[in-house]
Amino acid sequence: MVKFAVRDDGQGKYYLPKEVREELGKELSLICNAKAAVIFNKETSLELVLESLSLITKEIEHRFQLQERTN
Repeated sequence: MVKFAVRDDGQGKYYLPKEVREELGKELSLICNAKAAVIFNKETSLELVLESLSLITKEIEHRFQLQERTN
């Protein structure tokens, strides 16, 4: 998995990297809370989104473990 840095353009607009746009398509859904968000193609079922989030969660946990080992 790849981690991308995304920031606003100074006017409050965020631009996703080309690779992300190509993968997710033109029409997206976004679900967020105060600290995180998930962006997915609007046609993707919530079941598939949950499966993907499970894989992403495992990747984040792995990166956290690696980070803890180096500290």
